[in-house]
Amino acid sequence: MGNRDIYKKPFDEGTIAKLDIFEHYLDSWLPTFIKKDFGKPIQIFDLFAGEGYDINGIEGGSLRILRVIKRYKDILSDKKINLYLNDIDTNKIQKLENLCKDKIKELEIENYVNLYTSNISFREFLYKNKDKLNYGCNLIFADQNGFKEITKDVFQFLINLETTDFLFFISSTYIKRFANSDEVKKYHPDFDFTKIKYCNYKKIHNVICEEFEKYVPENIGNYLLIPFSIMKEDKKNVYGLIFVSKHIRGIDKFLYVAWKKNNINGNANFDIEKEYQKNQLGLFEYQQKTKIEVFQENLEKLILNKVLKSNVDVYIYTLNQGHIPAHAKEKIMEMKKNGLIYYDSRSPLINYNKIFNENRIINFTVLNEKDKN
Repeated sequence: MGNRDIYKKPFDEGTIAKLDIFEHYLDSWLPTFIKKDFGKPIQIFDLFAGEGYDINGIEGGSLRILRVIKRYKDILSDKKINLYLNDIDTNKIQKLENLCKDKIKELEIENYVNLYTSNISFREFLYKNKDKLNYGCNLIFADQNGFKEITKDVFQFLINLETTDFLFFISSTYIKRFANSDEVKKYHPDFDFTKIKYCNYKKIHNVICEEFEKYVPENIGNYLLIPFSIMKEDKKNVYGLIFVSKHIRGIDKFLYVAWKKNNINGNANFDIEKEYQKNQLGLFEYQQKTKIEVFQENLEKLILNKVLKSNVDVYIYTLNQGHIPAHAKEKIMEMKKNGLIYYDSRSPLINYNKIFNENRIINFTVLNEKDKN
């Protein structure tokens, strides 16, 4: 499988979308660990770090990390961020190290960042730094070669780490195109390559994400893999990120970032479900429901049938369906207004902080039994 050097030409729209998602997630992830003392170091890993800028001077992941740290300088106090940058190319990592040292001084965050660089393989880095990874609050970004590098043993190593979220990149259309080749199959012999080969090309990244779920160990009950598909400007190639977390707060934050990136479907930078067409009626056609409307319709049925009985139930269900709490809150408030349910609060409190930090549990009472079905 060939490796493409994204730093040798201008970042395309898809690459910038990918970097934006990572930056915005980091921007919401970091303050959680700054404000609360977990008794572990805060660690960020950019493990295919590149050389800092594209040829037009657009920042890559590592320099974006430093800018995000700068935003929280005033609340870091005596805490420091351990930033690990790795790239197998010696010249790139040396150039990046010099750039980052200069940037750290420019941003005046010398007292808040411990910078570590290395130029070894991705796999070697993980196992060499196993102890550090096991004892840290970690965000790991693998921006290239995810299909080749995130094999079953690596995936299981990462998902078994405590207090760790990770994102990795997949060239999804490439995998679909060469799904019959031994060169591709050898990295993931457990995958269903027939399904990968013949699925809708727009949904190839989602299908590959589903295959990675096979690698989740049986002892891990709470987790979520979230794909975000990115279509290249040629409209023919789809690739994307896969986000993995065992922590409900991390899942909440990533979904918020994804839906902010695309408020129509929340899992792609293009109209993957043809949502825009659903709002355009032709002669003698019924208007099709959007992704959000289908979710809200199913949510209402589950509440009226007393499957989901509280804000805790609804919150967890919402995240598992790949939606943000705002979608559920809107529907539940409408149900109360229409006299279908009652709850003793102005808001249904479909919110992590209210539920898990303030322990505000709200139970829903079904009022109109005849409307359940």
